[in-house]
Amino acid sequence: MRRPARTNPTVDLVLAAACAIAAFVCLILPAGARSGAAAALRTTLVAPLASMQSNAELSRRAFLSHDTALRVVDSITLRSQRLTGVEEENERLRKLLGLASALKWGFVPAEALQGRGLGDDFTVTLSAGKSAGVVPLSPVVTAEGLVGEVERVDKSLSLAIYWPHPDFRVSAMAADGSAFGIVTGHRAEGASKYFLELHSVPLRSILKAGTLIVSSGLGGVYPRGIPIGVVVSEMKTAEGFAKSYLVRPMVSLPNISSVFILTPERGRSGLENIWNTGVNADSVRKVLVAAGDSARPRADSTVKRPVPAPAPAVKKSP
Repeated sequence: MRRPARTNPTVDLVLAAACAIAAFVCLILPAGARSGAAAALRTTLVAPLASMQSNAELSRRAFLSHDTALRVVDSITLRSQRLTGVEEENERLRKLLGLASALKWGFVPAEALQGRGLGDDFTVTLSAGKSAGVVPLSPVVTAEGLVGEVERVDKSLSLAIYWPHPDFRVSAMAADGSAFGIVTGHRAEGASKYFLELHSVPLRSILKAGTLIVSSGLGGVYPRGIPIGVVVSEMKTAEGFAKSYLVRPMVSLPNISSVFILTPERGRSGLENIWNTGVNADSVRKVLVAAGDSARPRADSTVKRPVPAPAPAVKKSP
């Protein structure tokens, strides 16, 4: 269906002709009469057009000012996000400083080069290799706890697996020593694959939600006392002779940027008092912050106690 015309073409032509004649008359009028005619036109025929132009200008200015305000808000938001990222990175480095102060020796610092694994989401390249003293099967840790283990070593780089990797295994126990088992990655899809599973727990052992799980030191790869995760709940399995538990890991993979690779000598010397895992998971952060503060140089506060004088000898009468 053809759309009807909104105006009559004849009327449009008449109006256009009238405007042209009015413009020609204004041009040939004397200067004094021209000003009066222009004033009359501005207050009558041209008034709606002038009002439309004024409103259009106001709309343009409002649009430009809104666009400027949006750019300012975006700039402030971006700076705030950058500041938040810097603060979080400083906090992670401060915790690593605390861990370094607690370890004192036997570790190799390295950067986790994200996205440079061998096509595996749970494989990462570390910026330290054989020349720095890294050997295969070395534990990789952060201030929060266990990250994984070194799988392959080159001269200046090494390849490590994260705890969700299918090949990851660690002998584990409750921090209070009430239960032992084996921790592996959680075999699930989606976000659940970033959890852990504690298997082969004896039926007589009961682990409550919030129980801290640490490495037990059995097996010879991971020394005893490295935080692994916190118990979430018991899992329903077909095993009738043992229990399994869902464990939330202590380390968040997206937050991994700098790590420590433990040397075999440091592992054999013991790590049970490094993370202070005897109470609960919250104590991990507190002790590392305290260790970071203790890394600052302090004056010797040793106080010398006075030595008491010996008692006088008593003479016995004959």
